[in-house]
Amino acid sequence: MTDARAQILGQIRAALRGVPEVALPPAEPLLEGTPYRAAIARSLVDRFIRTAEALGVQVRRTRSPELPTVLAEVLRACGAERVALSEDLKELADALREMGVEVGGPEVAPGAPVGITGAEFGVAETGTLVVRSGGGRRTASLLPPVRVAVLPEDRLLPDLDALFERVGRSPLPSAVTLITGPSRTADIEQTLTPGVHGPGKVYIVLLEDTPNRTPSDRPESLKGSP
Repeated sequence: MTDARAQILGQIRAALRGVPEVALPPAEPLLEGTPYRAAIARSLVDRFIRTAEALGVQVRRTRSPELPTVLAEVLRACGAERVALSEDLKELADALREMGVEVGGPEVAPGAPVGITGAEFGVAETGTLVVRSGGGRRTASLLPPVRVAVLPEDRLLPDLDALFERVGRSPLPSAVTLITGPSRTADIEQTLTPGVHGPGKVYIVLLEDTPNRTPSDRPESLKGSP
């Protein structure tokens, strides 16, 4: 130890003699494992809802068993009795028909007032839905004037950087569509008009639980048919 350093430390020791010790407050327990992940998930859900609603999107939360009922409520709010349903949600068709809804596949999307599809991811930072091609998802999400997306909450990501990192893990389908709020088109005077080149109303139904799905539908993958 150098003389200068020893002198400085000696002065500090001398100054601390007789100073009463102050008890430190008890340390808060660290969030680990499941509680930590649950806290992060709640934060993502809250942020996604705030951002999406600021864009004019209407967001509902439910669990898988109540999903057909919630979808029927959304359709009644829209005054719609017919829907175009993408193939990834075809298991909902019978339940919706029992509630008096006329259900068709993606092929009826050009004339259907509402399109209902799943979504691959949601981006909390921008309120964006990520929809991969295949199964009529693009057709049913872009052609009807009202678009309803069903998204499990475990597919929410914090920002676009996280999305691009996730997308880079697997081969891409022919198209990945990012949908942020209702369609808005501006004329030469920058007057925004909703619904000119896409759905003018967007609803998102978040699933609080994780429905059964095939390995190719897991969050790690964007792989899909063209």
